[in-house]
Amino acid sequence: MADEAVGKVPLQLLRGRIVASIQLDLSDAVLRQFQTDLLTFVQASAATGVVLDVSGVEVMDAEEFNALRRAMSMVEVMGARPVLVGLRPGVVSALVELGVDPGDMAAALSIDDGLSYLDSLMPQELGGAEDEGELEATDEEWMVMAERQPETAESEEKGESEHDPRSYQE
Repeated sequence: MADEAVGKVPLQLLRGRIVASIQLDLSDAVLRQFQTDLLTFVQASAATGVVLDVSGVEVMDAEEFNALRRAMSMVEVMGARPVLVGLRPGVVSALVELGVDPGDMAAALSIDDGLSYLDSLMPQELGGAEDEGELEATDEEWMVMAERQPETAESEEKGESEHDPRSYQE
């Protein structure tokens, strides 16, 4: 069964940014294929940012999270700014309980928030001062996101907006 098909993560180019939406169960083979496809697409497209949407991932362990974080670090080395979006509250809680270190990973609640965050970086990358402090994740912020995500989603449907330390809002 060495020829068994590996699920692929769809990659789309939107406004000079890659949007990768993981909607399948993670496995070592899927993560390896995703990393290869993503890095190849970053190089071919000359994208300035990558939004990694994990809203379709119901279960994620520390190894899988670290594999995604490594892929995002590789994207950054290639010159594109990565942002992780769509983490489910249960996944966030489990990762914090497992002691996973999110490092300085930028994160947002939705694809739109992730794209807005990347849009906000453009003037800074053209010579402005960098200030990403708001988007660095701490354990407390991960827990706040886990607790408030359903509430925030309902507020967005009603057109309301609340400040969340893990999302960018103008």
